[in-house]
Amino acid sequence: MIKSRLSSMLLLIAGIGSTVLPAAAQEAIQRRPPTFFEYLWQPKFITMFILAAVVLVLLKTNRMRRSLKVPLLLVSTLLYGIIGNIGISVFSSFSMHPSPMCAAAKPFLFGFRTPFMVMLAVMFVLTLIGPKLFCGWICPVGAVQELAAMAADRLKIKRLRFRFSLSYSIRLGIFLLFILTGVTGLITMTVQDQTVAVNFYDYINPFHGFEFQWVPAFLDNLIHYLPFLLTLVLAIRFYRPFCHFVCPIGLYTHFLEQISLFRVTFKRSACTDCKVCEIKSPCTAVPEIMKDSLLRPDCFACDECVKVCPEQALSYGTKRTLPAQD
Repeated sequence: MIKSRLSSMLLLIAGIGSTVLPAAAQEAIQRRPPTFFEYLWQPKFITMFILAAVVLVLLKTNRMRRSLKVPLLLVSTLLYGIIGNIGISVFSSFSMHPSPMCAAAKPFLFGFRTPFMVMLAVMFVLTLIGPKLFCGWICPVGAVQELAAMAADRLKIKRLRFRFSLSYSIRLGIFLLFILTGVTGLITMTVQDQTVAVNFYDYINPFHGFEFQWVPAFLDNLIHYLPFLLTLVLAIRFYRPFCHFVCPIGLYTHFLEQISLFRVTFKRSACTDCKVCEIKSPCTAVPEIMKDSLLRPDCFACDECVKVCPEQALSYGTKRTLPAQD
């Protein structure tokens, strides 16, 4: 009898322990910062890879159409720019913190923290898979610029072109200014009794435009939303002005896209040198693609050059150029 009661007590204690320990362990897990892969395993990043895969398949099979392109860009704008910032808890995992801009700049100031590293890894991996898949199709600021350019074309607003050497020089100059003023600590400011380096990119970051807030001070609102509004307005006359002239991610991925798995492939034997692709394409990459240049300008996989070529001399493949005998 005593043995049976003792056994029952031991079983009860064991049962209590089995319910308490997992709860304590779960609480400890919740207290510690998420690991790289735990942070990566968020709906935001999973859907980025899924959306990029859909885009790549449509581009590779030459099935991308305007009727698909616009909804895909709107989905990117909604998922990664809007719903995570509207204060609804179910969408909190889509929060834009850190934004691509912050992930590109803040590791220089605050160290290589896990959220920065995950965001950078996603952007770099997608760029290595396809030509600027992240910048061209996933980034919400890139998406709204592409939509603005498409709307301008629909309204027959003439686009102003620029040399890639000019845009690249300005983009690189801004990055060097950030290094000079922020990373070196040459210019600092006091925030909550702490001295911090000034991040020059914070004042020209259009991603803030997706952070919906309104404060009484007009100047604060102007500083907050002006970069986004300027980017949107300028995108009507210039193709992706923020990507070309400012964005540090564009600077990083420009080198990565040179070795991407998939890119626009030029079939030399099919080309009649009609120049339709150069005239119709909004970017500066097409002439250099046709020259088989070692360092191509930014290509955002907009698909315009591929779509308008009457001889199908341009397509998406793994090679840069197909020789004449092919």
